Amino acid sequence: MALETTLAGAFPKIGDTTEEQKLRRSLHQFDKNEITEEDLARIKDEVTEEAIRLQLEAGLDIVTDGLIRWDDPLRVIVRNITGVEISGLIRYFDTNTFYRQPIIESRLEFIKPILVNDFLFAQEHSAKPVKVVLPGPYTLAKLSRNRFYREFKQLVFDFAHLIHKEALALEEAGCQYIQFDEPALLQFKQELPLFLQVHEILNAQLSKAEKTIQFNFGNLEGIYPKILNLNVERIGLQLTPGHKNWDVIKSAPFTKKLMAGIVDARNTKMESEAELVKLLHQLGESVNLDNTWISTSHSLEFLPRSNAQKKLELLTSVAKQLRGASVS
Repeated sequence: MALETTLAGAFPKIGDTTEEQKLRRSLHQFDKNEITEEDLARIKDEVTEEAIRLQLEAGLDIVTDGLIRWDDPLRVIVRNITGVEISGLIRYFDTNTFYRQPIIESRLEFIKPILVNDFLFAQEHSAKPVKVVLPGPYTLAKLSRNRFYREFKQLVFDFAHLIHKEALALEEAGCQYIQFDEPALLQFKQELPLFLQVHEILNAQLSKAEKTIQFNFGNLEGIYPKILNLNVERIGLQLTPGHKNWDVIKSAPFTKKLMAGIVDARNTKMESEAELVKLLHQLGESVNLDNTWISTSHSLEFLPRSNAQKKLELLTSVAKQLRGASVS
């Protein structure tokens, strides 16, 4: 059984020890002009290396760079696109994190690849493949304030073209796995036809990297199984015990590869290994576990670093147990 492990996105930037809080201190020092931008970038590199090392020590098969350099879920992209201004803080879905709202003032234009250097840095420091996470164009458009485009469709199509260029650059740099985060669709399910069009644009000519769309902060009820028409190889879902997605995916065959978010990334309570093994046996009745990734339900930035590390170790322990059972 080729059950592989990964996480849905970010790793906690701040840990429990004094040393693990150096990024927080550095950001404070930077705001007071006590250190330079170069000093801050060096600290972010160090924390990124730590995040990768901890994922590798936990035994993950596919890691991320921890999204350490991300100020929020959107700004990493929009601050590098012309036509966008950054406004005040708004809550990011039903979390305790916030993003600065992009304001669309003119036609969006791609300047240059944004995350390629971050990917190359991360892959240089990882013996395992590095998955790059990108905000999806539909979510970017929905969470922006549009002051320029006459129609939402025009805005989201332009975002799709821009993220497409970024993904192409990542493929050319050697990235094997790209994840697009699209939680906004689950709040506007009536726009599924438009969403499918957007991702036809986004994924056109992307042939080297395996593409995942991550859906969280909701469920697929009402858009499943139509969502399986997406032009991607893998879909990421929250599948913690009792989540609505369990009933949804049983209603029709799941024909994509799955990234199953079975470990709750928003709760410090630890799941048991026996509970997760049982859960995956149940999942195997609906999907093919041979090409399934098991993961956290969301980014781990919501948890203390010590809890996050234990949850990743649990994932790898469960995967090893199931792999062993399939061999015996």
